[in-house]
Amino acid sequence: MTMSNVVSERVRKTNAFVPAHSDLLFEGKRKQLENMSDDNLIPFFVPALGAVLIAAEDKKGEPLTEEEVLEIRDSAVCMMVPPENVAKLSESRGYKDLDPENCWYDWQMLRRELDRKPDLDPGARVDMVQGSDPAYQACVSKAQATLQDFRDMLQEYDPYSCLIKTRVEDGEQHGYIWLFNTRRIEIGFQATVFELPAFAPNLEIGQELEIAESEVVDWMINDEGTLYGGFSLRYHRQQLPPEERPAFDEHIGVTNYA
Repeated sequence: MTMSNVVSERVRKTNAFVPAHSDLLFEGKRKQLENMSDDNLIPFFVPALGAVLIAAEDKKGEPLTEEEVLEIRDSAVCMMVPPENVAKLSESRGYKDLDPENCWYDWQMLRRELDRKPDLDPGARVDMVQGSDPAYQACVSKAQATLQDFRDMLQEYDPYSCLIKTRVEDGEQHGYIWLFNTRRIEIGFQATVFELPAFAPNLEIGQELEIAESEVVDWMINDEGTLYGGFSLRYHRQQLPPEERPAFDEHIGVTNYA
C-alpha cells in the first residue's frame, strides 16, 4: 500500500490538524539535533508528518507555503529513535513518512501522488549524510583518486553529461551539490549550477563556479544509462532497502553501474 493511500485514509478518519508539543522536537536546524546525546538517533513523527501536513492543508483550504510547512514540521511531535527502529516502525505503519530534511520536496511529491493542485516547485532534494561515516569518506577518497580518469573522459563526452559534486557554504549552513557542464580549467574545473538547494539561497541557476581539484568530493558521467564515477550515489543506493533501489536507479537515470 502506498503512503498516499494510507495517509489519506487516516486523515479522512481524523480530519483534524493537531498542534503538537513534545520534549523532543525536530527543530529544523541540524545543529540542534547534533547536540543530542546520540548522533545516530533520527526523528520519527507521531502522527506521521505527511498526515499532519495533509490535515493542515485541508484546514487552510489552499496549498501550504514552504514557510508554513517548515513551521508545522518544527512543531510536530517526534520520537528520536535508532535508524533500525525507524524501518520497523514504518513497516508497522504501512508506509514511509516524509523525510524531515527534505520536508518541502517530499511534501510536494506526496501532493502530486494525491493529485492536489496546483503543482508547486519542490526545489532540489538534499541527501543528508554523516561526513564522518567511514564508508562515505571512502567514496570521497575514491573520487579524488580517480580524478585523472574523469579528466580523460571529459574529452570524450558532452560537458553537460559530466558532473562534479562539491561543498558550498552560506553563513552557518553548508551542504553538497552537483554541478553540470563541467570543463577543465587551470585550478581544476568550471561547472554550472542547475538546482538550488535550500541551504544555499544565494546561488543562482546558471551560475558558473570554479572548483579546485581538492574541493571535488565526487564526479560522475552518465553515458546513456551507464554510470561512471558517482561514488556517493552508489553509497546512497547501498543504504536503501533492495526493493527501493530500482526506483532510485530510475530517478537518477541509471541502468548500469560501470
